[in-house]
Amino acid sequence: MKLSAVLGALLVVFIWGVNPAISKLGLQEIPPYTFLTIRYAITAAIFLPFARPYKHELKQMFIVALTSNVITNLLIYEAYRDLSPSACSLLLQTEGPISVIMACIWAKERINFKQSLSIMLSFIGVAVIMGIPQMSFVGVALILLSRIFWGICQIVFKDTKHISVPVFAAYSYLFALPFTATGSIFYEHYDYRELANIDWGIAGWPMAFEVVALTIAMFMWQRLIAVNGVNKIAPFSTLRIIFGIAAGVIMFDDDVNWQIMVGSILVTWGVILTMREFNIILKSHAKSIVVYRRARRLFMERRLKRISLRKKHR
Repeated sequence: MKLSAVLGALLVVFIWGVNPAISKLGLQEIPPYTFLTIRYAITAAIFLPFARPYKHELKQMFIVALTSNVITNLLIYEAYRDLSPSACSLLLQTEGPISVIMACIWAKERINFKQSLSIMLSFIGVAVIMGIPQMSFVGVALILLSRIFWGICQIVFKDTKHISVPVFAAYSYLFALPFTATGSIFYEHYDYRELANIDWGIAGWPMAFEVVALTIAMFMWQRLIAVNGVNKIAPFSTLRIIFGIAAGVIMFDDDVNWQIMVGSILVTWGVILTMREFNIILKSHAKSIVVYRRARRLFMERRLKRISLRKKHR
């Protein structure tokens, strides 16, 4: 893998790592659905004039918008209100073990001992974190559920290599906008006239960070996966916890107690083992696809020879 890909993955992980702390600042002024609606509207307005999509790309963008920008982000942002940035960063790491569970279910394979160990370590770490008195069970459940949909996003991103930056940025947010706006109006009952009274000194720069930095990060991650594959890029996400805990301590004075430390170690080791097993699953399926294609090509060659021989005899 090229050095540029490594640096790009590190930059994306840094942005994602500090995002829980920065988002929590913005959510102190604006509720989640409304915050995402404003963010999506601004981002779509910036990129839409430059987007020239094909019809088949719009279907892909709708799936990306639904899985990533609607379901996954809404679950995460609801959890941000109930959890500390450090806890959020730690719990977001469970996407690795959850991805292995989904891959095994999807491929109908048995979970071996190492996979079981990695999953067990990760969820023991989650249980340790949940033992913190102020921890919200609902917030933890929302984060874990969001990781399931994020695993689906990784699969969807793999087929979007050909889509341009303006099309991806504009339509992935534009298609998500009606869903978040509906939630803002009917679920949060938000009066948009209140935006004039918001302290934009607090809410403004988190909004700018999400519009610019997260849009860049989302596209970079999509492009890195499309070019290099999930098995090479996904392990970088294990570093997100370092940036997340550091941002929580600096910006919110999060208490890094023994439960956070033990939970971090357990989840991180579980993720490391998970990524190794997940890579093995991906490689085995890649090999099976290669074998299938070779067998199919050999079958077609033999079939063509038989047809040509029949024609000669005639």
